[in-house]
Amino acid sequence: MSQELAVLYDVQKTDTEIASLKEALAGLGTGAELQSQIAAAEAELASLLARHHGTEKESRDRDLELKTLEEKRTKFRAQLYGGTVRNPRQLADLQDEVAMLSREIGKAEDRMLELMDSLESERTEIRERESGLADLRERLRTVQEEYARVSERLRNDIGVLDGRRKELATRVPQQLLKRYEQLRARQGNIGLVRVTGSDCPECRIALPSETLKALKADRGTLTCENCGRLLFWDSSAAE
Repeated sequence: MSQELAVLYDVQKTDTEIASLKEALAGLGTGAELQSQIAAAEAELASLLARHHGTEKESRDRDLELKTLEEKRTKFRAQLYGGTVRNPRQLADLQDEVAMLSREIGKAEDRMLELMDSLESERTEIRERESGLADLRERLRTVQEEYARVSERLRNDIGVLDGRRKELATRVPQQLLKRYEQLRARQGNIGLVRVTGSDCPECRIALPSETLKALKADRGTLTCENCGRLLFWDSSAAE
């Protein structure tokens, strides 16, 4: 029985290594958080670009409006000062029209200055956001490359250990292996423990003297009365 338990202990060690590698694999950074940040940054940039396009359109419209107003004022000024109109009432109307157009031109020019400031500010923000987005994408590329490299190595190592585990399992009686599997499923991946002293190494509870005697004498398959795990006495490592 001690030989079978020794092999089963090798199975347990292999299972522990596999579990550790799987945990490491599950804990690898896949870049999911960066992808979320990129998605948010892309949405913000798209919103900014839409606003910028709106500002550009208004700027073009205001520029066209300003040119139209200036053309009208030039036309009315020509009539006012060209000497072709002599009627005082008409001259007064022309003066009023020129004054009104001058006020409208002043408002349009003020708005054009505001739009120019907005356009420059938006262009600066767009460049900054595009640069930040490029940095995030580069970081994601690096993380994904690292994930691909490390995850491949871990999967290969797990595959090697799985093969070793299958070979070891063939050397353990099926009934004993099944019992071990059931215990391992209930006890946090540990179904068998190696005893080298007077305590159970997992639950840290002192083993009864009779259990220790039977364990050392290799009298059947024994378990810890506290945690229920299988016990394997390793005389080569005993304290």
